[in-house]
Amino acid sequence: MTLITPDFGIIFWQTITFLVVLLVLSKFAWRPILAILKAREDAVAHAVYKITEAKVLTKQLEDDRTKLMEEAHLERERIIGEALVTQRAIIDQAHREALVVKERLLAEAKVAITREEERALETVKANVGLLVVQIAEKLLVKELSQDPSQWALIERLMANQLPNACKP
Repeated sequence: MTLITPDFGIIFWQTITFLVVLLVLSKFAWRPILAILKAREDAVAHAVYKITEAKVLTKQLEDDRTKLMEEAHLERERIIGEALVTQRAIIDQAHREALVVKERLLAEAKVAITREEERALETVKANVGLLVVQIAEKLLVKELSQDPSQWALIERLMANQLPNACKP
């Protein structure tokens, strides 16, 4: 018996040993190993599915975020536009109200100035009339003598002038 040419007994016992080991391994080792490999394969397939699903969800969320950002941008532009329109309307309204107030104050000031001018004119007229009378009185007292005919002329002139001065 040599190693290169084996005997029938060695081949027989090696075959029996191989079959026993194969039977024991298939009964106790191969099924659990195959079950573990199957579970591992399922887990990997499930993980690949979840990753794919997560990628799809991420893409969808990114699209939603982009869409929301665009909508927010448009909404912001709309709000800013409305605010500018409202601001312009408020400024225009305030300007119109200021013009109305200005016109009213100008009218009131013109009326007050006219009243004051009339009062001042009446005061000047009264003062001038009084001043003229006082000057005339002093001149008459100085220039007129004690002559009764001059006094009679003065009284007659005053009698003629007094009824005209009292008329409205």
